This record gives sequence, C-alpha cells and structure tokens, in this order.
Amino acid sequence: MKTTIRRLLPLAAAAALALPLAAQAETAAELEMKALGTTEGINPVVKETFMRAAKELTPEEQALALKCWKDLVCETGRGSLTVALADGFGENVWRRVTHMEFVLQALSYPEVAKIIYTSARGDASKAISDMRSLIAQKVDVIATFPDAGPALLPTAREATEQGITVVPYIAGFGGDPGTDYLTLVAEDLCELGRQFVQYVDQANTEDKVEVVELGGTPGNPLSAAWQTCSEEAIDKNDRMELLGKADTNWTQEGSFEAMSGFLSQHEDVDAVLYEYADGFRGGVRAFEAANRPMDVIVTLRTDEQGLFCDWEKANNENFKIFFSSGGTFQSRIALTAAMMAKAGAEIPPHVDVPFKMKQVAKGMCNPDLPNEMPVSTLVSTAMLDRMFK
Repeated sequence: MKTTIRRLLPLAAAAALALPLAAQAETAAELEMKALGTTEGINPVVKETFMRAAKELTPEEQALALKCWKDLVCETGRGSLTVALADGFGENVWRRVTHMEFVLQALSYPEVAKIIYTSARGDASKAISDMRSLIAQKVDVIATFPDAGPALLPTAREATEQGITVVPYIAGFGGDPGTDYLTLVAEDLCELGRQFVQYVDQANTEDKVEVVELGGTPGNPLSAAWQTCSEEAIDKNDRMELLGKADTNWTQEGSFEAMSGFLSQHEDVDAVLYEYADGFRGGVRAFEAANRPMDVIVTLRTDEQGLFCDWEKANNENFKIFFSSGGTFQSRIALTAAMMAKAGAEIPPHVDVPFKMKQVAKGMCNPDLPNEMPVSTLVSTAMLDRMFK
C-alpha cells in the first residue's frame, strides 16, 4: 500500500527541529541500508525518523536513556510533552530493544519532558487498563504495539477524542486510521507472508515441501496478518503442504515445545515460517533434542544474531535462513509520526515501512556482541551491551 504526505513539516517547525541534516545525511543513509535494505522510495515520515536516529546523543543523554529504559518512567529535565509506549507484551528481547529505540528517539526531541513505558504482558484487559491510565495522566502521545488488536479500538478512540495522538505500529486496531487514531506504521505483513512462501519455494527443489507455521501470543494480529497470506500462497502451490501451526508466546521455550511436537508427529519438516529469530533458537534445540539434522528452511521477520550464530555452529548447507528486518525501529517511526503531526505536518493514514528479504551468511554472527542483538536495530552495539550484559 502506497502512502503520500501532502505537506511536509512547515518551515518554522522544520527549523525548530534544529538538526544538522546535511551533516547527518550519509549516516542516515547508512542506517536506512542497515535497517531497510534500501534508500529508495522511502516516505518522508520514515526519512525523518532515520535523520533523527542518526543524531549522536551526548554521554549524558545515553546515560539518561539507559535509566529511562530500566525505570520505565523518567523525566528528561526539559520540554513539556509526555510521550508513552504502551506495549501489548514486553517480556522478550525484541520488545525490550523496541522500548530502547523509542526512548532514544524521544530523547532526540527537546520538547519531550517525560517518557513512560507500560507492558500488558499479553493480557488484553491490562492493555486496555494501561491505555486508560495513560489517558488519565493526560499524556500527549501514545505509541503502541496493540497485541490485543480491535479490543483496544474503543480506548484508542477515547484517547484521540481527548486530544492524545495515538499511533499503533506493526499491528493495528482496525477502525478508521486517520480518524480513530493518527496513522498505522507497518510494513506490508501480507506481502511478508507471501515472500516467506516464495523463498521456501525457491530454496527447496523437492517434489513435496512440508511446512509448519509458528506464531506469537494466541490471537495476536501480527502473526495472523502474515499467516493469512502465507496460507493462501501455500494453498496455491502444488508442492507445498501445511502440516500445522502453533503459538510460541514469542519465547525460546515456546518454540522448543512447538517444534518438539511437530518433530515427534512428522517424519519430515522441510520449512518453518515464523516471525521471531531469537525465539527460534528454541526450535534449533528441539531438532538437537530429537536427534534430527537441521535440514530445514526457516523464514523469519526478525534478525537477532544469536540464531545466526547457531546457524554457523550447525555448519549444515541444508539449514537455510531467510529474514526480513527486526523492525524494532518501528516504535521510533510511530513517535516521529506523532511529533511531526504535532508540529503541523499532515500524516497519511498508513505509513509504509519498506523491507527486503535476505539470506543469512557467514560473518553475521559477532561473538563479541550480545546474542540478543537484532542486526537491523538502530540501537548502538555499545548500548546493547550495556542493556544485556
């Protein structure tokens, strides 16, 4: 889905941002290549996000970022705006990095006085309660990964009616983006599902390809979005058969249990479609526990490097991994869209995030860095080391 912005930041607002854009352009382009795989056709909201992400923070700001990340609520000592990240589930590596991305982006705005983080821990009722609490606190911006999906729509509408700028990312509420809330920030998850099947089809030349799908928390809209389209593509492919699907709660243990079940029931599992690289490390352990060779094609959305280290250790040419982008930086885009809107920019109802599938290769595992590091994150390796040491 294509989006356009009819009007970019007004000149006065752009000047107020006070970023040395020309000096940062090369670094921003490098970040775009790292995270998105392209510098072409990127919409202005995403461009602005990467320009800000390229701005180097002072040592004091970096220390404050780590404090905000650990404490969940923090004061910046400047500005007047309160921004919040309402996470539907925050208890894995990917979500914790996403939280830090949000904090770092917030600190690039001198207007931001307070940064709040909440996690609903996969509980829809708590997600609603968290958002209502933020409304009661009269925050200015709520960015959210709404794992509860449409159940949150009435509360999002309430926040919007109260003058709060609400931006979901990756998964949506439904409803009417642009009216019920500012915009939806996401890559095309349906296309992601189709590409999962496409890459499996290209990598496996056997007459029959037996596939399993893994998802996150039960009923979450992210897994549902790509699986709907991957299953349509599987149905149209005469060589492919979907053996089944299982939830993992986006944990290594959940992936271990799910894959152990499939391996005990099926002689062949040729391909696994999933969104969480770090979680599939549990799947690798399941193959090892079942004494089965890692003769499998895995397609993934995220790119935590620990799985790539497992791949190098396996040293098996039949173990193939294709991945998109971790997308932890989408919380930054959500915040930037909200801040641009507050500065007077017109934001479209959908902000598309480009992505390109890539194949794992030797050298992507860096043993000196945390296993939890998403290759595409905009958080520095030094900060990641401090976060996860």
